[in-house]
Amino acid sequence: MSKKDGNDLLERELEEGGADQVPDLRIRDANDLLPFPEQNLGGSSMTNEDAHEHGSAYYDRQSPEKKNEIAPSSPTNSESSTEADVVQELPEWSGVTNTEDTSRSAHLYLRSPYEKNEKSDYFKKGRLLYKAASEGKWEEAEGIFDIDRNFVRAYITRGLETPLHVSALANNLDFVKKLVQRGEIRKEDLEIKNKADNTALCLAAVSGNVAIAEVLMKEHDDQLQRICGPKGILPVMMAAKLGHGDMVTRLREGSYSNFWTEEQDAELMMECISSDLFDIAKDIATDMIKEKSKLAVSHTAIEMLVTKPMAERSTKGKWKTFFGLKEANLREIQALDLLKYMLELAFTEDDLNTKEIVEKAPNLLLKVAEQGNFHFFKWLLYYYPELVWTTRDNFESTFHIAVKNRHKKIFILLHDMESVRKLVTTFIIEKTENNMLHLAATLAPKDKLNAVTGAAFQMQQAICWYKAVEKIVPPSYKYMKNVEGRTPADIFDEEQKHLLAEGEKWMKSTAKSCMVVAALTATVMFTSAFTVPGGNDDEGRPYLSNNVYFKFLTISEVSGMLSSSTSILLFLSILTSRVNKYAFRHSLPCMLAIGVVALFFSIVSMVIAFCLTIYLSYGHTRVPGLLLLFACVPIMFISLKFRLLVDIIHPTFVSYLLFRSSNLSNL
Repeated sequence: MSKKDGNDLLERELEEGGADQVPDLRIRDANDLLPFPEQNLGGSSMTNEDAHEHGSAYYDRQSPEKKNEIAPSSPTNSESSTEADVVQELPEWSGVTNTEDTSRSAHLYLRSPYEKNEKSDYFKKGRLLYKAASEGKWEEAEGIFDIDRNFVRAYITRGLETPLHVSALANNLDFVKKLVQRGEIRKEDLEIKNKADNTALCLAAVSGNVAIAEVLMKEHDDQLQRICGPKGILPVMMAAKLGHGDMVTRLREGSYSNFWTEEQDAELMMECISSDLFDIAKDIATDMIKEKSKLAVSHTAIEMLVTKPMAERSTKGKWKTFFGLKEANLREIQALDLLKYMLELAFTEDDLNTKEIVEKAPNLLLKVAEQGNFHFFKWLLYYYPELVWTTRDNFESTFHIAVKNRHKKIFILLHDMESVRKLVTTFIIEKTENNMLHLAATLAPKDKLNAVTGAAFQMQQAICWYKAVEKIVPPSYKYMKNVEGRTPADIFDEEQKHLLAEGEKWMKSTAKSCMVVAALTATVMFTSAFTVPGGNDDEGRPYLSNNVYFKFLTISEVSGMLSSSTSILLFLSILTSRVNKYAFRHSLPCMLAIGVVALFFSIVSMVIAFCLTIYLSYGHTRVPGLLLLFACVPIMFISLKFRLLVDIIHPTFVSYLLFRSSNLSNL
């Protein structure tokens, strides 16, 4: 739309509205769009106090004679009041910073009473300008600015937002550029705050639009970032709280001036850690070291970092890129890099006060063990090897915590430290008198149970943990009773009773359903073996026996029949077997996993045999091509269920390697 079209649109809107018509504010509610309360649009008895209470603002572009004609009816104002007198009565949020600047006398200010045509005019322009600013329609806005250029700094919402606020929050970069480049915009206009105390840069920081922030700071000599928003929060802090890393980096440029303190740097680093902006937090720590700041490394920062919940993500690290099951976790790598950097600084920088870090390191290790952040746990032990002996007041060690919370990698790490393991496994927790095997017998935390598919495999994990801990505790601990008089076996039977019943039910239900499918597949494969495409000769030999595709057909039929028969036998064994808790350790899960794999293989073989039969029978027509296309659908469905297959197979075979010895350097 051209500038002329924008002017024509505005004039049509004003003509259609009329002097006595209240504008229809359909973009936003009247109380939200402009500072005028809807119930007072047609009245003329509002006092200055009422107007101030409602935050009403009015754009005065009348001649001095007109101003006197519509002078406020308040008894405190006389007919001889001058324009300067009115401007001096403006509140802080009106935007006027210099009452003697006559060139800005047309700025927004409070007036009462109002004429209906004045308010209608203001609402019409404000409505169009808000729509143009929020939708990025510069031509429409420019038409309004050309009629009255002071609208570039006018409040157009009840939240006291200017067109610059609205366009910045709406991420309209071109609109912001053209608005800022107009000659009417001054530095002080960029500093105008809305009712919530936000500048346009604050809103750009909230939205994370770096390009808009650069435009605003360039017009303000890159110093606009110093102006705080609500509650004294800097724009860079707002961006950090919302995780806008690029915005934080841009706003930090040139920040090491007189107004930027090391306390603010430390606070920003904490916000970055909280928002997972670990790479930026490391940059801040590096800059603080250059400035000789003792706050570059603190116990609070390290504690916030190591206690972030990353255990769930790290447990699936082996599937980061394989089959698309999990993408590379860059943030976890950055977090570990930041931790190593901070711990390294704590030992190498003499200017840093590391006394608090050293004193509170044991508590940090206990928290990390509770969270299950394996890599953080490993590096804390690397820098503080003596922490391996850390216990709580009740003699609960990190080894006990790892068992109680089922943190596999931490358990393996401690298991490899033979000298530590032999002593720590003898610790008995005070008050409860539970040993480590008592803890292994309890039900696993809910998040660990939900990480495994099916109650049967959850039971398998439970028995594997119990047997692994049973091997490392002293033999007498197997029969030791706690303060309640219960042995580890008693606790296991009681707490896993429900899981055992659910596991048996799930296992047999799954086996029964799969066996039905396997039986149908076997029936089809058996029948197809006697239905030879192309027919037989007088001696009973197939005419197509020398065809290479016929040989592939035979192989598919045989393999499908054998695999389906194998799966039937395995599922039948599950249904007829005597179920106990030890059967869930290896035998039942293995039979189910192998049976499911055989069933999937038999289905694929059946589809291949079907396609080959169609090709051999109708190879001279176009029918095979169409049928082969549709035949791919079942195979595609199988690929969609691949994750379910992995969830069944993975726990079974990984359980064999669950507690194998590992080396610290390889983890």
